[in-house]
Amino acid sequence: MLIRLLRQAFILVYIFLTICALVYTLSKKQVPHVKWPFVTHFYAMMAPFQNYTTDNAEMMIYGQDASGHWTKIDYQTYFPFGRGEYAIRIRMTSFGDKKSKYTEIARRILEAENANGAQFTSVRMQWEKWPKSQYDFYGNYTAEQVTKNVMAEYFTQ
Repeated sequence: MLIRLLRQAFILVYIFLTICALVYTLSKKQVPHVKWPFVTHFYAMMAPFQNYTTDNAEMMIYGQDASGHWTKIDYQTYFPFGRGEYAIRIRMTSFGDKKSKYTEIARRILEAENANGAQFTSVRMQWEKWPKSQYDFYGNYTAEQVTKNVMAEYFTQ
C-alpha cells in the first residue's frame, strides 16, 4: 500500500513539474512558489516548443558587379554544411561584435569569387526572412514576402 502511494505521488509530482515547465515555455511566467531548479529538467523537455516561429530565415550572400547588378552567391561553396548547421553556425552566437566578423567573411568571399573570375565589386551578407510554407522551405520566398536586413557589405577599394 505504501509503495503504491509513493508511486502515485511521484507520478503526480512529475506531471505537475511538467505542467510548470509547459506554462513557462508558453507564457514565460513561472508558477508561483515553485523553485526553478525543480523545473529545469522538465523545461529542457519542452525544447520543440521554445523557439517556434512562423517565419523562415537564412543568411544570403550576394555579389555586385560593376554594372550594379546583384547576383546570389551559393553559400555551400564556402559553408559546406546542411541548411540547419549553416543556420546555426552563421548566427555566430559566441561573437560579441558580429558585424566585423560578417564583414571579414564578406571580404574573404569577395576575394575568392574574384580569384575564380566573378569580378564582383562588393559582397553583401543579409538576413532574409519570409513566411513558412507547408510545401517546402522556399515555398513563400517571393519578392513581396521577403524582408531583408543587411548585416555587412565589403567593397573593393
